[in-house]
Amino acid sequence: METKIVEVLSGIYEITLPLPMRPSLVNVFLIDCSQALLLVDTGINTPRSVSVLSAAFESVGRRLEDLDFILATHHHVDHFGASAPLRERSGARVYIHRQDAMRAQRMVSLMSVPLVDRPQSMAFFTSHGFPLHRYPPHAIRPSWMGTDAYSPVLEPDGFLEDGDVLDIGTRRLRVIWTPGHSDGHCVLYLEREQALIAGDHLLPKITPHVGLYPEGSPNPLGDFLASQRKVQNLPAKLVLPAHGDPYVDLRHRVDQLLDHHRHRQQRMLDLIQERPRTAFDVAERVFGDQERPAFHVIAATCETLAHLELASVEGKARKIEQDDRVLFEAT
Repeated sequence: METKIVEVLSGIYEITLPLPMRPSLVNVFLIDCSQALLLVDTGINTPRSVSVLSAAFESVGRRLEDLDFILATHHHVDHFGASAPLRERSGARVYIHRQDAMRAQRMVSLMSVPLVDRPQSMAFFTSHGFPLHRYPPHAIRPSWMGTDAYSPVLEPDGFLEDGDVLDIGTRRLRVIWTPGHSDGHCVLYLEREQALIAGDHLLPKITPHVGLYPEGSPNPLGDFLASQRKVQNLPAKLVLPAHGDPYVDLRHRVDQLLDHHRHRQQRMLDLIQERPRTAFDVAERVFGDQERPAFHVIAATCETLAHLELASVEGKARKIEQDDRVLFEAT
């Protein structure tokens, strides 16, 4: 693809990198801090993505080797996947939230372990109605898993903590922990510029995936909605998302996301009002039962489960265990 780099604010560049999946593009941010060079997120570790990133640096007179710091909004492959080779190439110091550092370590440890050899995960998915017998084991994991595309730093130089104020050269960034999309997701607020680097937390056109998975937060959608309200009143004049174009109305976008999840939860409550259902059963009716890759079907099931779990916490639904299955019914 053609190198796309845009100076969105003075010395702050949005670089758009290719992805071999949907969404097909991700934005990372190069920040000239005068005495230091900072990259927020890295893209995926494919030759094509790293080549585009290198060309973008060169277009503004810099090299990947010039990097001093890498900050990651979260551990996912399109945000942290190239962090290890970039650190090796540049010597940059790498920071991520502690929970997502642990998750990256866990992901790497699972790369060589098929789902069928993970009995706890198998039990989790089958208990929520997912028909594992329909899918070959290799189809249940994303295509990049087990490849060099995910090459994260496993021992960061430090950890991002909620409320940290980072003075890097002439820039001041405030770390805001926004769990939901991932347990350790963070956004970065540039205080002087009043700009928010939002990662996947506040996307302008799509809603980020929020799913309940084994070993993750017990109530990720509750976390996500609380994280939305946490940033809603920031005095940000510009939001810089990881997918899509920059935009200006942060408060309005938060309202839209809260409304979206409110309506989706009601759709699910209507279904379990009819009769008790598993998360997979509800997901088929909400997201459609057409043929899709197994990984997408699991994601839809886990997203549905996050909604049903929140409804349970709020007292709008209750869980019933029946024949090794977990059913949800409206209260």
